[in-house]
Amino acid sequence: MNQRLSSLRSQLLQAQQLLPSLLEACFDREPLLPGSLYTLRRKCGKPSCHCSRGELHQSTVLSYRGHGKPRNLATAPEHLPALRDMTDQYRRCRQARAQLVRWQRQLLDIVDALQAARVRLGEADFQKRCRPRVRQARSSRS
Repeated sequence: MNQRLSSLRSQLLQAQQLLPSLLEACFDREPLLPGSLYTLRRKCGKPSCHCSRGELHQSTVLSYRGHGKPRNLATAPEHLPALRDMTDQYRRCRQARAQLVRWQRQLLDIVDALQAARVRLGEADFQKRCRPRVRQARSSRS
């Protein structure tokens, strides 16, 4: 049992050491933008245009869910690097949060197992200390 407790304590210490790296993305100060950039390819519909021969028109748009509504917003080429940084930072922050949730579950599982093992020890100790004593039958007095 003590070996199990030692192993659980070791696991708890290892899990604890992961926290600073998991929180690192949360301490950044760059602005975040929930969305993603992608290249939109489409035909314009003019019969003489090069897009009718398969060379589609391309534009980079921001897929953004602002104010509760999903939108695809056309962006100027000079804004693309800044928007890409903000959307990438947002994605990294969300991934860090997901890792933090998994870490928290793992930590709680270890703490629960440690607590259960310690309760078993306590109950065993209690049984040893407070075992009901069997009274011996006294000889009847006449």
